[in-house]
Amino acid sequence: MRYLFIIIAFSITYTQHFNVEIEETGESTLFIFQNTILSLQIGDELGLFDDNGIIDSNGNVGELLVGSGIWSGEQLNIVSISSQDLSQFGGPVLPGYSLGNTMKLKIWSQFSDIESVVDYTLLSGNGTFNGLFSVINEIECENIDICGFCEGSGVVYECGCNNIEDGECDCDGNILDCIGVC
Repeated sequence: MRYLFIIIAFSITYTQHFNVEIEETGESTLFIFQNTILSLQIGDELGLFDDNGIIDSNGNVGELLVGSGIWSGEQLNIVSISSQDLSQFGGPVLPGYSLGNTMKLKIWSQFSDIESVVDYTLLSGNGTFNGLFSVINEIECENIDICGFCEGSGVVYECGCNNIEDGECDCDGNILDCIGVC
């Protein structure tokens, strides 16, 4: 029961950096991020953008977040949402990516709270919104800090790249005794 409470509390208090705010349209392109990616840390978020996506029901064009996910160190599948123009049938224009445009990838580092546009290496596909899929096997960061974080802030904790864990009294892992003395 205690674990259920922790999971519920975490899901209530955690908010994603990249929040897709458009509705599913029934058309999509899949982007598969393989577990071979070494430049991300667990908890980093990935945002898939179309620089010339359909942003509203009037058909206006601009940068639009069309898919997102959180890196766990395992393969991550992100489904991006396609726009749909149903106006010829008396329906609405639904926001989403424009077919044929290239996917722009942004990452948000949970560690450094920095959002960056990054390049990526494709194993398969062409990185465009085409209704099919692309497989990404590496994300290229211009700045990998001394702690190994993509676009990270470097040494920011008392212990360098890590902070002192709860219940420990120093960076060597020594534990506080029952009266709080190291």
